[in-house]
Amino acid sequence: MHPNAFCDMPKAVERVVKAINEKEKILIYGDFDADGVTSTSLLVKTFSYLGGDVDYYIPDRDAEGHGLNSKALVKLLSQKKPKLIITVDNGISSVEEVKFINSFGRDVIITDHHEAPDTVPPAYAIINPKAMNALDENLTPLQIEYLTSLAGVGVAFKLAQGVLEKYDKLSYSYDILPFVAVGTIADLVPLIGENRYFVTKGLELIAKGKHYGLKRLLDSAGVNVDNGLTSEQVAFTVAPRINASGRIESVDPAVKLLISDNKQEIELSIMQLENLNKMRQQMVADLFAEADEMWKNSKSRDNAIVLANPNWHIGVIGIAASKFVEKYYKPTFIMTYSEETKTYRCSARGVKELSIYDIITNISDKLDGFGGHQLAGGFTFSADKASFEDVKKALNQTVDEMLNGKKLIPSLNVDLEISPDDINTDLIDEISKLEPFGMSNPSPTFVINNLILKEKKLMGSTKEHLKLITEWEGGKLECVWWSRGDIPLLPGDRVDIAFAPQLNVFNGVTSVQLILKDLHSDGLEQEEEVKQKFFDNRKKVNPYSQVNDYIKNTEKSVAVFVENRNISEGLRPYKNIYESIINRINARKCDVLMFFDYPANNDIMQTVMQTTGADFVHYMHYVPERNQEETMLKTFSGMIRYTCNNLNGEFNLTRAAAALGVTNVVVETMLEMFEDAGMIKIGERQEDVFVIKFINTVEMSKAVGTIKYEEFSELMNSVNEYKNHFMTADI
Repeated sequence: MHPNAFCDMPKAVERVVKAINEKEKILIYGDFDADGVTSTSLLVKTFSYLGGDVDYYIPDRDAEGHGLNSKALVKLLSQKKPKLIITVDNGISSVEEVKFINSFGRDVIITDHHEAPDTVPPAYAIINPKAMNALDENLTPLQIEYLTSLAGVGVAFKLAQGVLEKYDKLSYSYDILPFVAVGTIADLVPLIGENRYFVTKGLELIAKGKHYGLKRLLDSAGVNVDNGLTSEQVAFTVAPRINASGRIESVDPAVKLLISDNKQEIELSIMQLENLNKMRQQMVADLFAEADEMWKNSKSRDNAIVLANPNWHIGVIGIAASKFVEKYYKPTFIMTYSEETKTYRCSARGVKELSIYDIITNISDKLDGFGGHQLAGGFTFSADKASFEDVKKALNQTVDEMLNGKKLIPSLNVDLEISPDDINTDLIDEISKLEPFGMSNPSPTFVINNLILKEKKLMGSTKEHLKLITEWEGGKLECVWWSRGDIPLLPGDRVDIAFAPQLNVFNGVTSVQLILKDLHSDGLEQEEEVKQKFFDNRKKVNPYSQVNDYIKNTEKSVAVFVENRNISEGLRPYKNIYESIINRINARKCDVLMFFDYPANNDIMQTVMQTTGADFVHYMHYVPERNQEETMLKTFSGMIRYTCNNLNGEFNLTRAAAALGVTNVVVETMLEMFEDAGMIKIGERQEDVFVIKFINTVEMSKAVGTIKYEEFSELMNSVNEYKNHFMTADI
């Protein structure tokens, strides 16, 4: 549709043209997510191309938050001295801030796509399809639906088109369509109407290398675009990396990637984005684990998840909220708190049955600011105005009223049940004709029943993705379940899968891969409300003081597994850790289990895990001992003497094995070795107790020279291999 479908577009275009022609300073005021960054970059590139004097400003997520910020505006107006400020992907709720700008005689054009309040800012022009009276009254309902589906970058593109048309340079639209494609995909808006064209054409241009920075970013992420680029590939590679910059630090690397023509600068930006994305992944994993533990400990039955912690990073609470929705299918509100400003800030994610924006609007009297749309939103509120508990109560009451007794149950729409024989490249070629996939145009979901699980493994740096190999009488099918984590299935279990097929290119080989959306199996037990969580602390070499303080202050019961005497003695200075030590014999029920030492085999490990029943298991750093066999034989010789002198020769295998950190078989073999060496005589043998008689002191070299020593050495190798594998194995 022509840009003039927006009522304020003609005067907005004329104002921009005036600014460009008269070399007035234009400032693009953006936002720090992928939609805001692409919107900002799009207008900066366009106005620079037309000869405008243009600069940009994107607020700091942590210090300034979404939308126009008064403190930032003071600096911008005095330092950059813009004559015209254009907002992108924000501004529709910034009434007071626009009044402030107007008081300096500066003009503001708002381009936004978020839900508009009843009172909109007194801007020079408002380009927002959701604002009252913003669209041509002669548009059809379908045209209005298409326009209200635009992302922030789509609205900015309309302004750019209007200006380009004035200069008779509409062909430049193709240079900026890659920005529109990325922002539209990242913001999860419906892929209907013009959005479908924007994404389709933009992906085509990126795949052909028409945007050097985006193409290089895809290359660095390992995405092969020889056969074209899909919206899913952008959603899982480009969008997270652009978002990571605004979530963790400055958005400058992302903006430079998009607007720079300097290849060296682009390569540096890509390196920075890769590092920030890895940081973001780890931060999300840590935050979600902590928040999930908090939610489960609360034993809450609320229909909404509302959590807060002042230590949570504002940049990743939104992603954590999304993970809660995926796991529990409840509207989720994750907050952080600043003691300095006495302010709570929240990121919210929702479910399709309830509008997050409507929920937040209903409690707006308690808030200082808010915004959002159907599935996502955010707000801030002062602790002086409302307490966290007040806001939490209001959110839960609103959700309960909107549900009106209904239960939130996740559902998956299946398009067709097919046979494994139907899975081939021809099927994927046919499906590709329906691209691009996204909101309002999801990829088709197919079902195959009665497959046999052959193999499963966790993938990714944080082990959050699941790979399954399934088989049927005609062959095997490779399946990937993104962000699912592990499931309690075993090889041989029969499974029914719901999936979308896609091509996977690895090392030049193309194969069909099934992207799982759901799975059913009789072997898949109903998940418990509280799942066991595992924490990897193996790289933390000296965590003793922190762990000691944690045990002292936590309300949870903690057990520390240690059987190695040297490790135990090394922990003696840390009173709380030392008093929490258990072994296989005295293992007890606890909430938290920590392994500073590791069991000798899998049977012992399973016994310890089952006996403790811990919800949270920490794998700690462990250093294998050197010359362990010689030391153990000397210790064992002393145990023999003690048993014969003080215990009437009744030698308990299990107690000895626990004290030495080995298996019962190792202890039995050592007894037989010392018998062969002439030190003892073994009499009565029971399951756990051998009755022994001391005969004579022997030299250690005599014991080492027996045939049983070789068997003992092999058994110790097996014990050590099992213990040592915990330092490298996937948790």
